[in-house]
Amino acid sequence: MFIIDKKIKKSIFLIVAFLAIIFVSAGSSYAESDTLKRLKKQGYATVAVANEPPYSDIKPDGFVGGAAPDIARAVLNKLGVKDLKAKVIMYGAMIPALQARRVDMATSGLYIKPTRCKSIIYSEPDLCGAEAFAVPKGNPNNLLTYEDIAANSSLKMTTCAGCAEEKYALDRGVKPSQIKYFSDPPSGIKMLQQGRVDVFALSGLGTQDLLKKTKDPNLELVMPVKGVPMGCAGTAFNMDDKEFRAEFNMALAAIKASGEFAAIIEPYGFSAEATSFKSYLGLCPEGK
Repeated sequence: MFIIDKKIKKSIFLIVAFLAIIFVSAGSSYAESDTLKRLKKQGYATVAVANEPPYSDIKPDGFVGGAAPDIARAVLNKLGVKDLKAKVIMYGAMIPALQARRVDMATSGLYIKPTRCKSIIYSEPDLCGAEAFAVPKGNPNNLLTYEDIAANSSLKMTTCAGCAEEKYALDRGVKPSQIKYFSDPPSGIKMLQQGRVDVFALSGLGTQDLLKKTKDPNLELVMPVKGVPMGCAGTAFNMDDKEFRAEFNMALAAIKASGEFAAIIEPYGFSAEATSFKSYLGLCPEGK
């Protein structure tokens, strides 16, 4: 096994991005996948999202914003698909929805994990970030890692069913009986406020955004959670959509190279540079 220098990685990325611009600029001169043809004809893609700002954010008027849907819109527009229609689906139900083709894509901070790659395929990473806890002010149980939760069986944590945080916890010794699942992030914070759990676990920027909106001086943020690697998400597709995934990746590389990608995600607090040193195959070795 050899290690590629960061400068070489960046050069490879720039070459791929340049080829992507040529590919996307070619428009209809290449053979499009059946999926892309269908989406262009109907004028939109049906996309699974969760309501977890800043990854995805459902506005009072029903418009779905957030970093992930905004990226998807930009990529789809470059591919000639005019719009996206969002379906709010819990993280644990996104993979079944993709497999049953109830949606065309899932784009809401669904982390790339080897176990998930056995059931779905991903685009190249688009959003990367640290993990976080929300705890009572002063962090009375001194919870800095999932192992800290596991060490005290009387402690309870909350996260969403099917989320990456559930697996992080279980893999690090937290017992299933210690986990209470929330229906949505605000209800999880309410459980923490009511003392029904000792810690709330979710993505770093998502937890940070939620605490800012909650404005409860009795809660505080622990970020990053020690012992957990930075997670990276990508847009997810049905296993049979490899051609469409390739088209999506080329358009994604083009908006990364143009600077449009950074302009979309950085106002939400994400780093465009963080995604440039991550690859789908690196995060999902068995993925194809």
